[in-house]
Amino acid sequence: MRPTPRRAFCVISTLLIAALVLPSSMLAADKRAITDMDLFKFVWIADPQISPDGSRVAFVRVWVNQKADRYENALWIVPAGGGASRQITAGPRDSSPRWSPDGKTLGFVRSPEKDGRPQPPQIFLLSLDGGEARQLTDVPRGAGGFEWSPDGKTIAFSNTDDGKKEQDKPNPENPEPKDKTPERVSDVRVISKAVYRSNGPGYLNPKARTHIWTISVPVTASEQPKAKQITKGNFDEGNLSWSPDGSRIYFVARRVTEPYYESARTDLYSVALDGSDERKLLTFDGVPSACTQPNPEPPASDVTTDTTTAAATMLRPAATNRTRPPPRRRANAVPTTASATSAGSLTCAISSVATTRW
Repeated sequence: MRPTPRRAFCVISTLLIAALVLPSSMLAADKRAITDMDLFKFVWIADPQISPDGSRVAFVRVWVNQKADRYENALWIVPAGGGASRQITAGPRDSSPRWSPDGKTLGFVRSPEKDGRPQPPQIFLLSLDGGEARQLTDVPRGAGGFEWSPDGKTIAFSNTDDGKKEQDKPNPENPEPKDKTPERVSDVRVISKAVYRSNGPGYLNPKARTHIWTISVPVTASEQPKAKQITKGNFDEGNLSWSPDGSRIYFVARRVTEPYYESARTDLYSVALDGSDERKLLTFDGVPSACTQPNPEPPASDVTTDTTTAAATMLRPAATNRTRPPPRRRANAVPTTASATSAGSLTCAISSVATTRW
């Protein structure tokens, strides 16, 4: 039987519809909308640090542990010119890689685990010639924000002191009675400040203070150096940086009891390595975020005065500063010693950078 024109038209229409529908359905099978479960597959790269010779980059790789419901991170390294990256620490709580001045050792912060619980973060050292990472600090409340000294022999870091004295070890010759009733600690919380709690950590400890400490870098594995506290007092210090000759440590502080009632202001200090000879160098409005290496003898044309400038800005970037400095602004010269020195001996800048660097 010969097909009628009507039947032929139906067959052709069906074939055309199938040709149009099938590719779109196959494409839909390949692509889909993102779901909340895809977030567990995300991987981040953070805190890249270029080696002193510029040949390698150490960075933090962050991923999600879905079962534990937390972020985990480890240190990786990659050639600066491109190529395959490789993992150099196991994690899962390793961060803040910092190269030693000679590029042979990588310092980093690790939060070790004990009995299934993370402990306060400590500074570890990893030799890039091989071997396991060695723990450097052992401070009760954790170490962070550390920087190598220019000669690589000392590390300065921040440590929090909550005002509690460390308990002495029990004397075996005069032990306390086993039936002694432990001293009761009150659960009453007295709030006397406007800022008393933060999202995440919860209630703030009004007695906790962050100070600057130093510790010697051991030459051999058998050495166990002891950390030394440099700054003390009732206010926080941070954003530390070494002077180029390694004789002093610079830091910022806001030594006001309740600074949130006042406009943002920052004071820049320096202190000797034994904690003496503390000097207040600069006070300016705003929050500091980047410093460059001091320029002992800048051209006279580089220094002018402008009272509207929020901070002293970079006059000449350091040789190791690989980022372009912000546009030059007029700045007040700041001396690094108690007596007046050449203009422009210390300059800082407000920018989007999060940490202070010389």
